[in-house]
Amino acid sequence: MSKRVLCKFFAHGACLKGDHCEFSHDWSNAPNNVCTYYQKGTCAYGSRCRYEHVKLSRSQPSAQSSAQPQQYLLSSFAPTNAPPGMGAHNADVVPGISTEYLASSRPYGTSGRPAWNHKSELQDALEIDDMVELNSVNPADRSICAFAAGGNCPRGEKCPHIHGDLCPTCGKHCLHPFRPQEREEHIETCENKKKHLDLLKRSQEIECSVCLERVLSKSTTAERKFGILSECDHAFCVSCIRNWRGSSSFGMDVNSALRACPICRKLSYFVIPSVIWYFTKEEKEEIVDNYKSKLRLACAYLN
Repeated sequence: MSKRVLCKFFAHGACLKGDHCEFSHDWSNAPNNVCTYYQKGTCAYGSRCRYEHVKLSRSQPSAQSSAQPQQYLLSSFAPTNAPPGMGAHNADVVPGISTEYLASSRPYGTSGRPAWNHKSELQDALEIDDMVELNSVNPADRSICAFAAGGNCPRGEKCPHIHGDLCPTCGKHCLHPFRPQEREEHIETCENKKKHLDLLKRSQEIECSVCLERVLSKSTTAERKFGILSECDHAFCVSCIRNWRGSSSFGMDVNSALRACPICRKLSYFVIPSVIWYFTKEEKEEIVDNYKSKLRLACAYLN
């Protein structure tokens, strides 16, 4: 039955479940989210209410649905030999049922037209109510339309949400035109993600100078990390460089034998684990700074 009820988030262009939503995404289905307090004139939420502010007439489905059980009851008591053309609403052919009961069982509307469809009066009233509320809301307080961000909003210009500007990095319409700080943060985040993905792609070909294997192609996840030396630019996997620096013999000088690079013999006191490799001095400094910022306790020697 829920598939016949219109999704209220889809009606506002903000349903994130898509085809997996348990409610209907078909405009011909009835949106069962009308605010009953608004109909009574006592809704305290106003434009912030999550339900629709629509005034239903007496000919709407609420009256028709309440009359259906009474019609069924009358038809069950109707005599089988009734003349053609005489239905349950004729009081002369229903014995034992009072006239008041028959009058109360008659539906208010007489039209056979479906009350809920894409061109119904309720849908028009919903769109008018949304447009009235949009004129009274600050544009900066309106959220981005999730459908428009993906490239296709079914409501178009009648959507109550903001259709964002195109982000040049991620290619989505997710830049809020009335929130400049949020725009800058999103653009900066997208650029950092793109830069990280580019470095990760280029790092796929880097081999360890000890085991001569591609670091990011090793069998276990723990080994798919680079061990960056603070004073050297040779590439090592973190497991190889740690095994090298962890081996010791009696009488061996630690600085010259263990802490030095196995290739160029430059002394490095620190090994920085990283899932990406650097190609410029600035990129190396950024990797080191990010690693230091993630440490729980600040190291007094890692300067």
